[in-house]
Amino acid sequence: MKLLIQRYLAAQFIMPLVVSTVFFICFLLTFELFRLTELLITRDISLWYTAGLIGNIALTFIPLSLPIAVFFSTIYCLNRLSGDSEYIAMRAAGLTKARILIPFLLVAALLSVSIYHLNQNIIPHSNKEFKRKVNYLTSSGLLAGIKPGQFFTMIPGLTLFASKSTKYGRNLEEVFLQIKDQKNQDERVIFASRGELMFERDKTSLVEKLTLTLFDGNIIGQNNKKEKDEIEKILFEKYVFPVSQSQFQDRFSVKETMLTSSELEGVLKMTFKEAEKVYRFNEKEFFNAKYEYWSRKNGAVIIFVFCFLGFTLGVTGTRGKSKNAGFLGILCLIVYYGLFFSLVSLANKGKIPVQLAVFFPASVMMMFGVRFYKKLDWQS
Repeated sequence: MKLLIQRYLAAQFIMPLVVSTVFFICFLLTFELFRLTELLITRDISLWYTAGLIGNIALTFIPLSLPIAVFFSTIYCLNRLSGDSEYIAMRAAGLTKARILIPFLLVAALLSVSIYHLNQNIIPHSNKEFKRKVNYLTSSGLLAGIKPGQFFTMIPGLTLFASKSTKYGRNLEEVFLQIKDQKNQDERVIFASRGELMFERDKTSLVEKLTLTLFDGNIIGQNNKKEKDEIEKILFEKYVFPVSQSQFQDRFSVKETMLTSSELEGVLKMTFKEAEKVYRFNEKEFFNAKYEYWSRKNGAVIIFVFCFLGFTLGVTGTRGKSKNAGFLGILCLIVYYGLFFSLVSLANKGKIPVQLAVFFPASVMMMFGVRFYKKLDWQS
């Protein structure tokens, strides 16, 4: 009988958990899609490519949405059981609060293990795939911006004009090109009878290359560094111009999220100079890598903690005169994330260890849970 009741409790918990997880993932996905809308609607891409891109984003949101989904699902389930007097009936039948809690903790433990393994390799790989796809959309959109009879200025320091061009600017005729080096203040103007744009993307790495090959033209250059501005003119039959790669830097993902946990563990053992040499990290990215490593560990822990806390709030919220489980739940989340990000900010400044910043808020929530758990005993 007790085993049957525990199966019933687990079944009652899983359905709200699935619904709330999907809801939070869609909620987070909405904000990300707003940032990608321009890329998606202005590119000639297939439905499967779009679905794959959305799938990559959604997978990375699972560790963010699952702890909150577990928390509110547990509160909802226990509120309903208490409101229908099922919790009281189970306690009257001889089930202890620990026996009622076990099914919820077992589900939370399975989710914690799943999140831990997802964070090891699968989600970092999904982040890599997401960056590749966004880079592809960005670079293809760059080529699509080259139109005949219009000035193209999407690349900093470069102005391009062609009287005629094929789709995506692959083949150009009567090309005018102005190049200005912002650092050295050098300026060049190139005229060519025709040109070809070649875009190459390495499938195994994130390196992309855009090359403009010009034919039958001349280069007029001016050097402002010298005492007297000198202008020189060079005739050419073929000139290969490598376009700067700065336009392919995408703003939707960062390096540390694409590293596996074993790679991040290696970063922890490195000095900043070593990480800068191996991964080209700056100081912020070096800290983010350490934070990412411990945050992945905390992702598995906080699911278990939130489940335990949600259980105690779900029951206490319907006992006596105060039915305020939802309010207490929101208040606990505000305390947790407020404390979490405040401590991470201090860790970023080097005032406290990263481990303390990541795990201490979870410890505070666990203490809250223990306090509420003790109040579940029957009052004499």
